[in-house]
Amino acid sequence: MAESKPPLLLEALQIKKTFPGSKGFLGIGPKSAPSPVLHGVDLLMDHGEVTGLIGESGSGKTTFGKCVLRIVEPSSGTIRINGEDWRAVPQAQLQHARRQYQMIYQNPYACLNPGLSVRAHLRETLQVFHGITGTEADDRIAAELGRFGMLEKAKSYPGELSGGEKRRVSVARTLLTEPRLVVADEPTSGLDASVKADVLDAMLDARDSNTAYLFISHDLDVIRFVSDRILVMYRGRIVEVMEKDRIAEELPHHPYTVRLFEAARAAVPDADEAKALAEAADRKIDQTVGCPYRGLCQVWNSRGRPDDECAQVRPELTTVHANQRAACHVLIEQIGRTAEPPTKMQEGSTSGAQSEESAR
Repeated sequence: MAESKPPLLLEALQIKKTFPGSKGFLGIGPKSAPSPVLHGVDLLMDHGEVTGLIGESGSGKTTFGKCVLRIVEPSSGTIRINGEDWRAVPQAQLQHARRQYQMIYQNPYACLNPGLSVRAHLRETLQVFHGITGTEADDRIAAELGRFGMLEKAKSYPGELSGGEKRRVSVARTLLTEPRLVVADEPTSGLDASVKADVLDAMLDARDSNTAYLFISHDLDVIRFVSDRILVMYRGRIVEVMEKDRIAEELPHHPYTVRLFEAARAAVPDADEAKALAEAADRKIDQTVGCPYRGLCQVWNSRGRPDDECAQVRPELTTVHANQRAACHVLIEQIGRTAEPPTKMQEGSTSGAQSEESAR
């Protein structure tokens, strides 16, 4: 009898989040409209995988990461972790159930107690999560701080640390829990190159012990280095999914991904391009139909066809390559004319989780 395949670590399907409207200051004034942030995001991850999630500020990346762990409750959608219906776990049991599923917050100041030293933070983590105390705990703490170049800061308090040092303590404390899944929100932001490399090495060492990461970052170089698969998010929608070998500027990409490439290399648009971008940003378009990116899409704006497919039909993720999908009518049209069909070897090169995701 064939052994049954273990469940995926994470299945998040059609995750939506709308924040309710609110009254003005002191409850005075008209109520603001509800704010939809996520519009049906899917993510499948297996044990030990690293998925990169990129997009500009305000695109919904952090909200999605928090919804996955139910730090923020999704408005709708399905979440299964290790085959368990994660949304069915009662609120009273979430803290205990979440022990193996951790988040590294973008703001390290918010997750450190100003009254505890670095050593006290890590001692508390080891005692609560693993029941480790005394000399064994001190040895583990010394080894962990040593990996992050923070051994001399063991007696320091958060107020005595720089922003980068707080971030390293936050990452070290998370890894001490020996998590199965980590949502890492900009864990290397503000770190210099050498320290960034140390932090990434420590995180990937934990991956060798079957820790999986949803790695949220603006840094394309970091994402390309750590990720097995990369998702590009724009206004709460995934507009491109690719294996890391496909994230290269010379390859065809969604226009928004191209814009992220340009921002990463600090490419400055010429006067005509800057004017076109400014006009596109000011133009009001109906977000309920068509491609939500078309207002900023230079390709679409240059075509001058307001009644075409981009304006009328919401694009869905479509195969561009065996290891790449994009939600872009223009790109699919171009690929359809020029791209050769993938070979059998290319078809078989996609990871299991990615293959299942593509089939949905």
